[in-house]
Amino acid sequence: MIIKNKSKILVIEDTHSLREVIVDILTFEGMQVIEAENGQVGIDKAKEHLPDLILCDIMMPVKDGYQVFHELSHNIDFKHTPFIFLSAKTTAENVREGMILGADDYITKPFQSDLLISSIKSRLKKEADRKESLKQSFKTLQYNITSAIPHELLTPLNGIIGFSNLMLDPNYKINEAEVKSFVTSINESGKRLLHTVKKFIYYTEVELLLNTKENTETLQNEVTEIGSLILANQGNVIAKKYNRLPDLKHTPELFSAKISSSHFEIIIENILDNAFKFSNKGDAVEVDVQTDDSHVHITITDSGLGIDDKTIETIGAFSQFDRATIEQQGVGLGLITSINLITFYNGKITCSLNKTKGSSFKVSLLLA
Repeated sequence: MIIKNKSKILVIEDTHSLREVIVDILTFEGMQVIEAENGQVGIDKAKEHLPDLILCDIMMPVKDGYQVFHELSHNIDFKHTPFIFLSAKTTAENVREGMILGADDYITKPFQSDLLISSIKSRLKKEADRKESLKQSFKTLQYNITSAIPHELLTPLNGIIGFSNLMLDPNYKINEAEVKSFVTSINESGKRLLHTVKKFIYYTEVELLLNTKENTETLQNEVTEIGSLILANQGNVIAKKYNRLPDLKHTPELFSAKISSSHFEIIIENILDNAFKFSNKGDAVEVDVQTDDSHVHITITDSGLGIDDKTIETIGAFSQFDRATIEQQGVGLGLITSINLITFYNGKITCSLNKTKGSSFKVSLLLA
């Protein structure tokens, strides 16, 4: 059965007769074929036509297959384009060299047409699945953004404007108790808005950091000198925020870590904030610090909803835990920001479910 599709296949092959055979096979399968007689022509036609898959010989004039792959793989337009090497070089070393470079497959000459077709279709399906997954992720991101942002920005703003309008209304008779109540509400709304804006700023700064490499070496050589003090201060600030200072249990230990102190504060603030936000008053939030020869291990344990490593793997920007069923504040940027920062500083974060309830987050960072 002929499977009709409009996939564009670029065939880079210097042997005219073989190239014509491949073109006939792919055309019969309903594919759109673009031909190139050498490596440089192949590169030029790839940039012109943006094919869905590239089938490329290795031994060619002007530029060989390895050079073609190297140049195209460094072009963002071809970052995910499937690339299959086609070659008469059949030794294990040749195959391994092609696969180490990052090619999707390596087909040796002479080849059977059904093998060629199955390989091409397999790579095209894999790429189609990747695009579909990306599309679904984007839809989820859109939903999360439209769900979280208006609520988290407009709710505190409406509170500030509403209470201040009442206070400014000459026809509204306000007593001292109401003034205090209104000012308190305005203050709380302002703090909530500031917290949301800070999360946006932190997330944006970290994303810029991860995508620009100029300051990487400098930052990764920075040191948090008295990490235990920052840890204790952040714990007290967050516990007071939730009026739960007695619930904070901290095992202190002196340490210095290879991380910017400001980034360390962000990490600890985000994880502790989640620990208090998703647990009940009266339930302990424990902070335990252990060191070995190379790392400091900070474990934050709560008795809240409970998440594990599988959930951590699905965390993205603007996503929250069960927001559809659990009413909560926040835009879902805190944890992903912390995860990205820990990874940037060559650290590790793991999460496990407790035996009774809640989770334990373990952050491991290099000792200074």
